[in-house]
Amino acid sequence: MSYVKDTDILDATNGGLEIITAYYPNALKVITKTARQFKIRESEKTASASLHQLQNGVWVVTDFGGDQKPRSGIQICMLEENISYAEACAILGARYNVKGAELQVYKPIIEKRPLAADETPKSYHFVYNETISEKELALLGPRVNEQHCNDFKLRSCKSFAYCKENETVVTTATEDFPILVFDFGNWQKIYQPNSFEKQYRFRYAGDKPKKHVFGWDLVKKQFNENKKKQENEQEDYSIEDETDDDSAPKRKYDPKVDAVFIISGGSDGINLWSFNKFPIWFNSESEHLDWSEYKELKSMAKDIYYVADLDNTGIKQAIAMGLKFLDIKLLFLPEKLKQFKDKRGNPCKDFKDYVEKFYFSDNANAFTSGFDKIIQNSLPFQFWTEGWNKTTKKTTYNMSNTRLYQFLNLMGFGRYETPDTKEGFIYIKKEGSIVKKLSPNDIENYVHSFLEERQMHPDLRDYIYNSPKLNERSLSKLPMVNVDFSDANKKEQYLFFTKKILKITATDITEHKQGEVDKYVWEDKIIDFPIKKGEAQFKISTDPEGNLDIEVLKKDNPYFNFMINASRVHWRKELEESFEKRPAAEADAYFKEHHFDIEGPNLSEDEIYEQKLHLINKIYCIGYLLHRFKDESKPWCVFAMDNKISETGESHGGSGKSVGLGSLDNILKRRFYIKGRDANVTKNDFIYHGVTEDTDFILIDDANQYLDFAFFYSEITGSLKVNPKNGQPYEIPFNDSPKFLITSNFTIRDDGPSTARRLLFCSFSDYYHENNNDEYKESRNIASDFGGRNLFSGFTEAEWNDYYNFCAQCIQFFLSHPNKISPPMDNVTKRSLRAEMGEAFEGWADGFFANKETNPGTLEEGDFKYLDQYFSKDFAFDDFIKTSKQMKWSVNKFKKAIKAYCQLHGYIFNPKDLHTQQGRILQKIEGKTQEVIFIRTIEQQEVIVDSDVKEYTNENEIFEK
Repeated sequence: MSYVKDTDILDATNGGLEIITAYYPNALKVITKTARQFKIRESEKTASASLHQLQNGVWVVTDFGGDQKPRSGIQICMLEENISYAEACAILGARYNVKGAELQVYKPIIEKRPLAADETPKSYHFVYNETISEKELALLGPRVNEQHCNDFKLRSCKSFAYCKENETVVTTATEDFPILVFDFGNWQKIYQPNSFEKQYRFRYAGDKPKKHVFGWDLVKKQFNENKKKQENEQEDYSIEDETDDDSAPKRKYDPKVDAVFIISGGSDGINLWSFNKFPIWFNSESEHLDWSEYKELKSMAKDIYYVADLDNTGIKQAIAMGLKFLDIKLLFLPEKLKQFKDKRGNPCKDFKDYVEKFYFSDNANAFTSGFDKIIQNSLPFQFWTEGWNKTTKKTTYNMSNTRLYQFLNLMGFGRYETPDTKEGFIYIKKEGSIVKKLSPNDIENYVHSFLEERQMHPDLRDYIYNSPKLNERSLSKLPMVNVDFSDANKKEQYLFFTKKILKITATDITEHKQGEVDKYVWEDKIIDFPIKKGEAQFKISTDPEGNLDIEVLKKDNPYFNFMINASRVHWRKELEESFEKRPAAEADAYFKEHHFDIEGPNLSEDEIYEQKLHLINKIYCIGYLLHRFKDESKPWCVFAMDNKISETGESHGGSGKSVGLGSLDNILKRRFYIKGRDANVTKNDFIYHGVTEDTDFILIDDANQYLDFAFFYSEITGSLKVNPKNGQPYEIPFNDSPKFLITSNFTIRDDGPSTARRLLFCSFSDYYHENNNDEYKESRNIASDFGGRNLFSGFTEAEWNDYYNFCAQCIQFFLSHPNKISPPMDNVTKRSLRAEMGEAFEGWADGFFANKETNPGTLEEGDFKYLDQYFSKDFAFDDFIKTSKQMKWSVNKFKKAIKAYCQLHGYIFNPKDLHTQQGRILQKIEGKTQEVIFIRTIEQQEVIVDSDVKEYTNENEIFEK
């Protein structure tokens, strides 16, 4: 058994809350309430348990109807599973994927020996226990006894031997690994309930029949007994004869059993039998009731029910059964059953689970009564009833609203609540994982087509055509449906394609068919492409010191190659400088060889590493944007900008930012576009008109240099308030609101902490550029890099497949890396600082600090005026205003600009060792004490480090100097 720390389990389950709610789903309802009282036992009239969170974050439950001891999630697992603390830790560690946990796998004893003389190859031999133990019975179900097992020929097996050609393999049961066998003499079905691998849970021995229906013999036996008993005793089970002749005699008895229940498996069937219900089931999920069996069953039973498992497969099979036999009643267990988890950590789904979670010996009558109500409320797919008119000698019809609404609901129709419509809802239809918007007329036409395709009698179809129960007023009573459009959580993301779904986690990317996962997507958000899962295109690793590295595995993905080139911040050194040293033909060959190379051979290790970090950052940003889950610890806006340092106010562009990230709308179909060049964009009261909780991301494209980023603060980190042009304002919660992406040729002017914590920078090199004013040796755009075609518009199917697989891997990398990955920030920071200063200030500061002092002997040769010495803040401010003519500047803005200038050049603004106790620097100038500024250069910093620092810490000494 693996050892797992209990603290790790609690950390992984929100202080054990996830464990508690898995065992006690009613606790989910009270988490946000002040008085957290709930029912543990369904038989309780009032809540007897309370939920409480301790100061250390651990959640506990106190059962006042029990021993009144507060229990953590781990202790509740011990109680409910009747296991030790160590066993509970092992089970929960595996169930919640806690680091260091191993799956608890029970195994039988397997021994091999030579084949005995009296043993025949390919034969089985069984050794049975005399009785089925209490533990084995409890494993089957709380009401199951040995007679129930005997009725189905189920026996407890001590061991069984399988004879091969030269040896015999003996499998022996253990206390933790029981073996049960359905023994029919010439064939056996072996049941190993604790086998972890589902495919090994059942195996067959002997001459297994082509098809076998378990429980059929019990139904037939009871029917024959009823028939014989009623014939002998002449008991009156009077029912009306279904004949046209009114004078026909009444049949005196009906020997049919009341009901037969088609169920999914043996453990479910025996549990149902323990409640005196007749179950039947098949050997495998691929076997189904055929028409001849249906007719025979109808002759023996008054009603036939199909008990559906609550997973996707079970619901699909129930629908298929209902469509095949319209009068079979479909029985659905309560949805709240799925809130519980089985011993493998999966949602509970079948009848055995239902009994185990809701049946207790002290509530037997309440459970039976509740189950009887479920039976009574079970309806068939046939949404009409039929009668017989004795006068007209014709079949009469009546359409049941309840049956009609269930039929439509099971076929995927329903109403979906929406705040942005007049009615407050829309009509939808679910097909697999796809949800379509419909009109009431679409639903009515579907019903008529359904009857036509099944070639139902024209009288019935005429009746349905004339019925008002399919008009809009009636359909407005269709059930409201809750559709889970959350295609992501903290640990996974789903991408929906035409026929397949990709499930992406930190460790794996798996393919699923439509409808196999319990997730849904709007029809217009489907990615219309036949995706095929591909091999990994890159490998990102982390060394022991935490440094990231990337290996490019796929060399021919155009989108990936574009991202590589957009990360080559040292391309000029690699290409232009090396071209000057080579003949033209050799230079051209070099360029072709290293066309999409992140590791140029002419670059230093540091330069290559910097380019790799830029590429990793882009992969991380793509993964962040494509991961639809909103994490409150990562409330970021991706800000894509140029890496090239330019003079303030100078806009270059053309680096591919919008193409690289804005084009993610190939996957995130509902992009909301905001024109960033509009200087008044943040003054628009209806800026978010059209944004809903289904909007995937908001793109502020080509933002101008004066963008008021603070305007978006609250929407990035909190809920998003929408003021539609024609309608009532509404609020989208943070978890459902879209993420933000800003592209700009400029940098953010405000680089304060409030802005910094909201931004995830993404920096694009100027590899793609226009040659304006002969700044470059050539112009290069994306099309020229890819044979004259743009990205996406000329993609082949294989290239689209590479694109989607690359994006999926980006999501996987983001999910696997918990920490924010920014690009190398040197150039980004410099651009931000220059934007903070402004061009006018930087020009003034360069002159103000560079002028030589006119008084000889005051400064050493090479020193600059006003650096490493005190100067008046008021004097400097006045000089700036006078020189630059910037009359609207405030003193505070001026001070911020000086700080940015110092940071840009590596200076220290007003060193702390010079501060007074009030945090200011004072100096006597012309006999007047006033606030001054001191800027310490790099050279002076080195002097101080090497000297006695104490002489700088006394304020009087400073003044004297």
